[in-house]
Amino acid sequence: MRILIATHSIDWGGSARSLRILVRHLAARHELSVVSLLPPRPDRPMAAEYAALGVPVRLFEWGWLPISYKGVAVPEREQDERCETMRPRIPEFKAWAKQADLILFNGYPALSLAALAPDIPKVLIAREVAEKSSPRFDSVAQFIRMHVTRAVAIGSQEAELPEHLGIPCQIIFNTAEHPPRFLDFPPLAPVRFGYFGQLAASKGPRDLVRATATVAPALRRAHAGVHIYGGNAANPSPLQRRMQGTIERNGLGDIIVLHDWTDNVEEAVRSVHCIVRPDPTGSPWGRDIIEAMSMGRPVIAAGTEEVFIKPGKTGWLVRPGDSAHLAATLSVLSRSGMELEKMGQNAFAFAQEHFDPVKTLPKLEAAILGEKG
Repeated sequence: MRILIATHSIDWGGSARSLRILVRHLAARHELSVVSLLPPRPDRPMAAEYAALGVPVRLFEWGWLPISYKGVAVPEREQDERCETMRPRIPEFKAWAKQADLILFNGYPALSLAALAPDIPKVLIAREVAEKSSPRFDSVAQFIRMHVTRAVAIGSQEAELPEHLGIPCQIIFNTAEHPPRFLDFPPLAPVRFGYFGQLAASKGPRDLVRATATVAPALRRAHAGVHIYGGNAANPSPLQRRMQGTIERNGLGDIIVLHDWTDNVEEAVRSVHCIVRPDPTGSPWGRDIIEAMSMGRPVIAAGTEEVFIKPGKTGWLVRPGDSAHLAATLSVLSRSGMELEKMGQNAFAFAQEHFDPVKTLPKLEAAILGEKG
């Protein structure tokens, strides 16, 4: 099978990490090529990994599908302008598409390319929750219904739109990068909390800093620490600078440590007892959660959906955007190393059942190809 994969990026965020895992699996059995709307980042290894797999990555700077997602507003006019600029190169994309038996869209953004290849079956991996309040929601929904042959959703919320549009859809959770492997807990005291993700407002790291500041005395008494991974010390973003300023003004340097982005997640997770995902959109099912649970770490996550995070069993849920609630949870769990270890064991058992790539990737491949898994 010749599969053309369209994605907004090969190296940014959880969707890119999930795609890399899928590409590794598919490349052994199919002829793959990738079209990315954004150029590969020179500071990330993804492009080299794809090349080593024999998967060409082509840049086509087309605009995103003009619809916003939960926690991510898409600047529609800017995306429209990108499409207009790229119109002279449409024959180039059509030539790539003609060489494929199937086009796989890694999320909604790149689905904007679907109209350029009307005669080829198209499969959508629904990774985002579309905002119905988007100005062009109705027209975009009609576009999706017209062009998508079938869909795979990474969760129940992501499945709602394809199912509403009558598109055949299966729910298959994202898989971990490797088969789940329990990492021994570090000494139960002092407790170390870890955040892994982009330092972006949509991910909530400032809420974590505010929460930590609120209960700093309690965390100090417990000698607990909060380690935030995802920065860039050489070229900090405006948000990272603001976070660093808050840490310095409040004298939190003994509690909060900002680390650069790491691709060696396992080594970083090994040193912490619990992962924190303070996403203000309330989405307790991201890649950081999957990887953490697959290594035997419980998760404190913002949200209400008890699918991955079952309060008191595999982690804890807090109200989205409520830094006071997060603060209280950090305070209690900073003194509960044994409870965290027990929740970590439960999280690992869940991951073994649901996130093992040996079990999940063949099911995902079958769903993409329209076969019975």
